[in-house]
Amino acid sequence: MDMATTVGVVSLATNRYVEYWKQLAESVDQHFFPGHEVTMHVFTDRVDEVIAFAPTLERIRVNAVAIDALTWPEATLLRYEIFDIHREQLVQDVLVHLDADMLIAADVGAEFSAGAWPNGICLVRHPGYRRPAGHARGSLYARHPGIAIRDLYSEVRYGGIGRWETDATSRAYVPRDARKTYVCGGTWFGRRDPFLAMVHELAENTREDLDRGKIAVWHDESHLNAFRSRTITALLDSDYCFAEGLPGLADLTPRIIAVDKSDDRTR
Repeated sequence: MDMATTVGVVSLATNRYVEYWKQLAESVDQHFFPGHEVTMHVFTDRVDEVIAFAPTLERIRVNAVAIDALTWPEATLLRYEIFDIHREQLVQDVLVHLDADMLIAADVGAEFSAGAWPNGICLVRHPGYRRPAGHARGSLYARHPGIAIRDLYSEVRYGGIGRWETDATSRAYVPRDARKTYVCGGTWFGRRDPFLAMVHELAENTREDLDRGKIAVWHDESHLNAFRSRTITALLDSDYCFAEGLPGLADLTPRIIAVDKSDDRTR
């Protein structure tokens, strides 16, 4: 990536998720787009705490934006709308959404060529539905027959593996013949203008569903998959949203990790 490129990371962290975000910020400071100007935009109800924490970081800047405390599922459903409302603050050349409960495990950034991303967007294959190719896939199924059975059922019943929205009245609906590769909602990238255009579109779609009393089966992630079903984008493998312990990822080296939240910080 051009060394003059600036990078903005957007995350939503309210309530106890601020604790996860701090760990994310420390890993971004160490590993994310080294050599570039990086700003972390965090949308939070704990602005004073974030501002007090920011000087502990060596390289990155922090922009704390005050929002109300959000609980499930509003914290996921409203993220596009929140980002869209504050779009004027997201001024960097490349914007990256990272869930607050992610960690950067290795240097990330030098491998990207954002100018080559189709339609300016780069998404990530969902780690829970990622399967290796060729003989490795057959070997996975042989070792884990339960996965093979579930995948076969999903292929026959839904047309592809993933948590697709099947309600045709939802703006997150994906037609059966478009249910190809399911992407994750935790990590996504874009050049500024396409990123903000996608955010605006998905904010409107989510709000339209909510106004009609509808919530997509997997919230914001469902709307993101609907976007990809009708838009050509770049696609990264699941090492950019790695979940430890999933057998379908055994051939990958993690770059960005989804944290195991098996403690009481988010309860």
